Amino acid sequence: MSTQRTNTKWAIGLAAVVTAMGMLAEGEAEDAQRDVLAYCEGVAVFEAEKARGVPLDSRVGHRDWDDTIDVEEQCPGMRPALPALDDYAPAQYAMPTTVPVNQIVQF
Repeated sequence: MSTQRTNTKWAIGLAAVVTAMGMLAEGEAEDAQRDVLAYCEGVAVFEAEKARGVPLDSRVGHRDWDDTIDVEEQCPGMRPALPALDDYAPAQYAMPTTVPVNQIVQF
């Protein structure tokens, strides 16, 4: 084989490797965003149940344990949940009793 043909094969192989690595790198950014969203959901659920007074051993989700993720910065819509509504809450008077009251955690 000639030197030119060998160099061409190496160049094609190198281009294929660079293209494949570029395709894999695109998916990593989406995976990182998905991981941060899952982390934010776990922290939001834990904080909501904490605000409602659920015992520690019965809570779902997890504490804010990861120092690399700033919850206030990267989860901007997460707000602490209010305590569960009781029988004397003002919202009870504004809604008919036939409509179930759902408390939603927004994040």
